[in-house]
Amino acid sequence: MATKLARDTYPDQSASADFQCFGPPATKDGDFEAVKICDLGCFTQDGKDTNKYYHAAVVQHRTSKKWFAYFEWGRTGAAKPSFQFTECGSELEAQRVFASQVHSKNDSRGEWVTVAGIRTLRARAGQDCYLVRPMATRSTGLPDARSIKINEGARADKVKNSEPGSDSADLSNQSEKGEKKAATAKKKGPVADPQTLKLLRDLSVATIAYTRGSMADSSLPTQAAIDEARQILNEAQKRLTKVGDDVKKQLKDKSLMEMTSLMYGRIPKKKQLRAAPEEWLLSKDNILVWQNDLDAFESALYATDIEQGQTEVNPLEELRLDMEWISPTSTLGKNLITWWPKATANRHSYIKDMKILNLWRVQRHDDAGRLEAAQEKIVQAKPVIQERALFQMKSRKDVAKADVKRFEASNTALLFHGTRSVNVRGIMKEALRMPKELVGVVITGAMFGPGLYFADDWKKSAGYTSLNNSYWSRGSGAVSGRGAFMFAMDVAIGRPFVAPQAHGYVGPPDGHHSVFGKAEVSGVQNNEYIVFDPAQQRIRYLAEFEVN
Repeated sequence: MATKLARDTYPDQSASADFQCFGPPATKDGDFEAVKICDLGCFTQDGKDTNKYYHAAVVQHRTSKKWFAYFEWGRTGAAKPSFQFTECGSELEAQRVFASQVHSKNDSRGEWVTVAGIRTLRARAGQDCYLVRPMATRSTGLPDARSIKINEGARADKVKNSEPGSDSADLSNQSEKGEKKAATAKKKGPVADPQTLKLLRDLSVATIAYTRGSMADSSLPTQAAIDEARQILNEAQKRLTKVGDDVKKQLKDKSLMEMTSLMYGRIPKKKQLRAAPEEWLLSKDNILVWQNDLDAFESALYATDIEQGQTEVNPLEELRLDMEWISPTSTLGKNLITWWPKATANRHSYIKDMKILNLWRVQRHDDAGRLEAAQEKIVQAKPVIQERALFQMKSRKDVAKADVKRFEASNTALLFHGTRSVNVRGIMKEALRMPKELVGVVITGAMFGPGLYFADDWKKSAGYTSLNNSYWSRGSGAVSGRGAFMFAMDVAIGRPFVAPQAHGYVGPPDGHHSVFGKAEVSGVQNNEYIVFDPAQQRIRYLAEFEVN
């Protein structure tokens, strides 16, 4: 017979560390009979509180071997959560008590609906419905709950120890087979130089810390949750094409509100208490922030070796990169340090002079041959090119002589892309992301649609970095003890279409190869170049810099 203990009371002569937790964790609403631990969240907006959470687990006392159902609940930011144990006569009984209670918070309170193409629960009138949060790691519950780690939806090519074709991967790295693979990874591939090793470790540590710090419960969401969140963002953008740019109308739109609730229900991103609705709704002003955050969260998910102390794993092999630090006294280093800071029209006076701290040459293995093929396709079209990027090097001595003609004919320029520091690792791993489905909508920070954005003026790109006074990031996502970061990329502009105004392009108009947001013509202060084919760009250099 199950017996509830008093709230906030441990079984006799016990403490939190005396209990063992078990997997597998719940990853789907309404599916609790075959799992033993579950995290749920409820995103409400009543002007008083933010995400509420509910945690449940089947646990066993390490010494007495007694079985319990454990429940914990609270509000984000609360000093101390509430908890309760239910003593059970067997593991089976504990499982039944666990499932019954979680059902009562989840599908018993909701009704099944489809939001953003996702079958999910919606609260019945007058009730709060807690949704399952698919977490790769967890930080709520008893201490042993942290040992239950699983990444549902992980891609086999990203997880060292996953079996080929598996849908999920254990992040604990405990198998003998996994240890052998890790040992093999140490020996394979090029050895990174000390400056590169330190950078990659600093980026990994900071990206994990940023992700945990962004979450209401300091946990890491699963790959499946991140993929679902990207789908929600895509559907939110579609909705904005119907609702329009008026923020007041966006705030009143029921569909956008449902998508927002689902997003925060699945991924417990922090929201400040009593924050105004326009700060958290999936409006045109917030989608780009969410996109960047999801990229950082995914990067953190696959950088867990740092937390597990596996400092010997070859990061270049894991990231599939050739990367080397460029000496400032080398010919290339001198050329870049001379050219880069001068590549500006100084229209952003709030950004002072650039001082380059470090430079790296970066080559992604997965990009091999892609830019060349895109350049050749442009050249074959014999475009009439009337617009070329400003502030280019007088000569590209870093381009092989055999390639110079193709670079010129395809209008390939060395352009800048600024990003928050916590997004650098993910870009090097996955390249710049294009959404699976292009939606013709203008969102804040992306005036010309869902393409890949570049600038020929470094001060334009600096506004997206983790500089303290950057326009878009406001210093967020920085790495402690390091400067801001900016890529220089080879971009095949081809024949650009000069946009007359902001518009949600999903590709360049016929006969063109890119969209050009031209200063003083397109409603922008500095030039912006947008490509919609990822093959038209590749990383060339990475700069760490500061301004003074």
